[in-house]
Amino acid sequence: MEQDEMRGTTAAAHVSETDDLFAGETIVARDVSYQDYLTGRYGRHTEWINGVVIAISPISVPHDQMQYYLRTLLSVYLQRAAGGFVFSDPVVMKSAPDMPGRQPDVQVVLPDRAHFVEQNQVAGPANLVVEIVSPDSVKRDRGAKFDEYEKGGVTEYWIIDPERREALFYVVGEDGLYHSRQPVKGVYSSHVLGKLQLRVETLWQEKLPEVIEIVQMVEQMLTGQKP
Repeated sequence: MEQDEMRGTTAAAHVSETDDLFAGETIVARDVSYQDYLTGRYGRHTEWINGVVIAISPISVPHDQMQYYLRTLLSVYLQRAAGGFVFSDPVVMKSAPDMPGRQPDVQVVLPDRAHFVEQNQVAGPANLVVEIVSPDSVKRDRGAKFDEYEKGGVTEYWIIDPERREALFYVVGEDGLYHSRQPVKGVYSSHVLGKLQLRVETLWQEKLPEVIEIVQMVEQMLTGQKP
């Protein structure tokens, strides 16, 4: 799906107080301040949208394995190259003052945005966010979050859908809008992480690479070898 088509699908999902926004969501509480939400009293896996706290369904084992792989890959890369932070849920990111508090599956905060990292949240847009699509998050990840991350200033957004074996990558252009960034010969080159390359077919393997393999992969990237 091209970015213009996706942007069209997000218009109705833009953050508002309409009931449509919360269709299919499990509402935990209403009229909750953001600071109250950050106390954690409404549960570990929740998100905050304009005073409404919604529950995030437990993840599957394959989802957990994918999340672990991507977080490890990004962490090793940052340790070897760029520096910065890699967080996964339930760390909250609020990309802008007027945006929801979300718990991305994985988020990368580079040194230029390290000042956004606080004790209990990332109070600004991460450089890169990854969402792994699950059956109950299709609309959220491809619609509302796409719109929010674009407007909030998240530079690079990955949508990984294991069920459909689809990986979508977007980068903010000079116009402030997301534009699709395509893999070349099956390999995706990150915009914000200069030498990071991701072989897309690896994501669909029954057994994802282990830590020692990931370290070797990163070393190859940094020395200019093809993944």
